[in-house]
Amino acid sequence: MVFTSTLATSAVAAAALLSSLSSAAPAGVMSKVRRDLKFGFGSEKVRGVNLGGWLVLEPWITPSIFEATPDNVVDEYTYGAQYVWDTDRLRDHWNTWITEDDFAEMKSAGLNFARLPIGYWSVIGGYGAPYVYGAYDYVGKAVGWAEAHGIQLMLDLHGAPRSQNGFDNSGQLGEVHWTEGDSIDLTRKALNKIRDDFANKPSISAIELVNEPLGPALNMDT
Repeated sequence: MVFTSTLATSAVAAAALLSSLSSAAPAGVMSKVRRDLKFGFGSEKVRGVNLGGWLVLEPWITPSIFEATPDNVVDEYTYGAQYVWDTDRLRDHWNTWITEDDFAEMKSAGLNFARLPIGYWSVIGGYGAPYVYGAYDYVGKAVGWAEAHGIQLMLDLHGAPRSQNGFDNSGQLGEVHWTEGDSIDLTRKALNKIRDDFANKPSISAIELVNEPLGPALNMDT
């Protein structure tokens, strides 16, 4: 993955926010745990792929899911608001978009790394937001498939509460309200659960704190 200087700066700022902001709830506190590296960063070349469109919907990646929906369905938030009762369609997608065969194909193609985007709502629930739940079960499947086929994974918190960038890939297209209200506490809670569930797995080499936070639109003085 290649980051522009703007995104890299925003990512650093996001890390600072997550580590330094005061937390109103103990569940939101991020504890530090030191672990040995499982991949030779700096000595081994990363040959990887992003597993986009699987556990976080993006209309440009999976247009077929959005083709038969009303015009106001533009992201996973509005999809859930329209179809929160219909889990079968998304479960069919989760079951088929990425499978173990894809991990075997990655290995045969010489890849050694994959990035897996996930939304906070799949990890800890939407806290009132109308998302369809169930995607987190497939993170466990991916972790097992990666281990079986010698692929290292980066688990990526792609969508943060109240949207960290206003893009559809955050789960909610529109205004940016991450850092407001309880959004930082919920972000920490999601990251802690991802860490507790998967950091010790042999195939997990990295956890991305948050994808593409839009620094200029965020309140860095919270």
